[in-house]
Amino acid sequence: MRNFFLNNEGRLKEYFRPGVQEIEISTNNQKLTINRSEFFQFSPYWIKPSENDLYPVNWMRTNDVSHPVRHNPEKNTSLYERYIYEINRTIVFRVIDPARDLAVFSSWQNNGRVSEYWELAGTPEKHLEYIKKNLADPHLIPAMLEVDGEPVGYFEFYWTKEDRLGPYYDSHDYDRGFHFLIGERKFLGIKNTDAVLKCVVHYLFLDDPRTLKIMAEPRSDNRKVLQYVDSFPVWKRIKEFSFPHKHAVLLECTRERLFTGGHL
Repeated sequence: MRNFFLNNEGRLKEYFRPGVQEIEISTNNQKLTINRSEFFQFSPYWIKPSENDLYPVNWMRTNDVSHPVRHNPEKNTSLYERYIYEINRTIVFRVIDPARDLAVFSSWQNNGRVSEYWELAGTPEKHLEYIKKNLADPHLIPAMLEVDGEPVGYFEFYWTKEDRLGPYYDSHDYDRGFHFLIGERKFLGIKNTDAVLKCVVHYLFLDDPRTLKIMAEPRSDNRKVLQYVDSFPVWKRIKEFSFPHKHAVLLECTRERLFTGGHL
């Protein structure tokens, strides 16, 4: 089965257009039945070999929290790529590169629509320090979102165990979370947001097969994000809680709900 997957990427991607839940293929005098869940969990179609596959588990402590040692990719590394039929566009996540991305990142942070939630308005020098700090932080991956080759947003993918979120719920070693902004107004809208956020959870579950839950903690007054997650059944509201800096809603997406529901 694995060899069939490796040798038939284009064929399977064409078969599994939106709405197709299962296909049957004859090969080498055998009939193979492949379902949508299997197709979308075959990571070589969407991501390069993950750094997480290369290392045995080792533990360390950060701020008195025990967690696995993390191994982050280099700047500008491609993380994930997928063509989305519903919007006829290709979505890519890649690690941010300060030399390439500082100007557009700074312009987004100085946009009132973004700074209302991110609170990072300031000079390019301030933003460069912020990017460098995140690139050096082993618990997160700062990434650019590109659509058809154009930068349109910024994401921070993080491990929740050693994040500020970890103490607020029963966090496990390989739980992931993310923060994001869409900087280009022309890419806002429910269809685009739906495509991007489905790619986010898809990427995070493929990046490490030990990840069983993805968490999010948007501000409780962020109505647009909460309206979206309430319409996407892979997400569940767990509780409301207060960080020192904001009142938030804890959201949970599980691997089982995503891959068994035909949501991708």
